[in-house]
Amino acid sequence: MKTKIFLTLIIAVSMQFSFAQNPEFKFYLAFEDSAGNKDTIWLGYDSSATLGIDTLFGEENIKGIPFNEPFEVRISNDWFFMPYDTLPNASDTFSYCSDGSLYHTKTQIYNFNPYSSGISQIYINILCKNFPITVRCGNSYNFLSDSLYGTLLTNWFPGGWFDSPGTMYDQWPTFLRETDTTIFNVLPYRYIDANNDTISLLFFAFLSKEQWNIIGIDQFIPQTKLIDIFPNPFKDKIIITLSSDINISEINLMVYNSIGQKILYNSNLKNNQLIIDLADEPNGLYYLIIRDNNKIIRTEKLIKF
Repeated sequence: MKTKIFLTLIIAVSMQFSFAQNPEFKFYLAFEDSAGNKDTIWLGYDSSATLGIDTLFGEENIKGIPFNEPFEVRISNDWFFMPYDTLPNASDTFSYCSDGSLYHTKTQIYNFNPYSSGISQIYINILCKNFPITVRCGNSYNFLSDSLYGTLLTNWFPGGWFDSPGTMYDQWPTFLRETDTTIFNVLPYRYIDANNDTISLLFFAFLSKEQWNIIGIDQFIPQTKLIDIFPNPFKDKIIITLSSDINISEINLMVYNSIGQKILYNSNLKNNQLIIDLADEPNGLYYLIIRDNNKIIRTEKLIKF
């Protein structure tokens, strides 16, 4: 009798996991660090999904289980800031926070409204010892539809999307309708978990064409395509060419080195072309920020060799 009950329980549990419901829409984000370590998470949509853990879609809460060394990626529901100067390893170029999430998971299916004025950000938690990180999106063709037109991935904290950067490392968002691969050299938002590991954060959002207009991203996108930066990587000098459609009287250019020191500032453009001479600076990574009337319209990583 006990054997029959035990077998019945095994069959019931097996059926629960075997018949996880397929959502209406699902895709993966594949991550790889510079050492070749890989991990994958799954995101998607279903009208019956909730903001919590839905076992119906194979979701599982793994919060409390230590991150796998040296590389693991998870989805969480939320986190919150604490003053960075109260936490270990704090600096002026990174913002530290505490993990206030209710769950971590490798799969998350959402029920988002593509026509709502509200934006739901998705937090991606990453343990990484070897930067940069390359992120590749599967099924990217889905993002060509109007309801997913503005879907994006960024290291830029959502509270400042996209005219108020929090750190010098904030990277212009990757729109999944335009490319299926992006690289992050630095993730400036992070927290220290219970195992004393540093966990870095990326931010993802499903955005429709209507929401894309509501939050004002469309005000910045056209100008990013009107600025040419060449060559990059470079040896000594970079030429920045601004379209005649841009009012140069409101343009400011700043260049920072890899430790956050400002090494160049130019607010006096004479024409629509500027040559930046970094011949006397050491080889390495630099960051260019271009502002129009105090609003960032372009950020670019510059590599000197």
